[in-house]
Amino acid sequence: MDRYWCHVAARGGKRVNIGSPVTLNASFTILQGDRAMARAFDNKAGLFIGAEIVRRLKGEGGLHPDVGVYVLGTVQEEIGSRGAQTAAFNLAPHVAVAVDMGVAVDYPLARPEDQGQLDLGKGPAISQGPNTNPVVFNLLKGAADPYQIQAYGDKSPTDARLLQTNRGGAATGLLSVPLRYMHTPSEVLCLADVEATIELVCAFCRDVRPDTDFTP
Repeated sequence: MDRYWCHVAARGGKRVNIGSPVTLNASFTILQGDRAMARAFDNKAGLFIGAEIVRRLKGEGGLHPDVGVYVLGTVQEEIGSRGAQTAAFNLAPHVAVAVDMGVAVDYPLARPEDQGQLDLGKGPAISQGPNTNPVVFNLLKGAADPYQIQAYGDKSPTDARLLQTNRGGAATGLLSVPLRYMHTPSEVLCLADVEATIELVCAFCRDVRPDTDFTP
């Protein structure tokens, strides 16, 4: 990609310094069916999901009056989940659900054995592993339709890891929206998966009560 951009710059009579940031002009595009392509769906899609959760819970109701919901867009997840750590420390939640993008492997030459099977169009993945609470997992699974299961044998690379160990600990869940070609300028997701994730988190929030016991 660097050679391509330098070649274009040279033909245009302009100079590009070594280390100059470049990117492809990949705007939001609807593909066939309910697929969409854009850059930085990871994690602009997560921000959209969070905003829709707030809008729908406010407009449609259903929350227990003694249950509060906070939706955060955190920073520096890739370098240690620092935003999630500081935000969780200030809020001290009893339960937290991280929403992130998951690596879809339903295309040629992908390696499911590296990431685990995750397909577009089959709903969000509910993660099960050392950073997720079994009670939260079962509540999410009971409220989801459709959904996939994704297992982690080690610590999660997402904000869920730091949310779980905040202060005295928080019951944590993790949802992953399938995303093809992650960290490229042409990421692809399924709009139905985004909608299913929104509906799932809203249903989960409505199911939580002040006396819900998250003890495994």
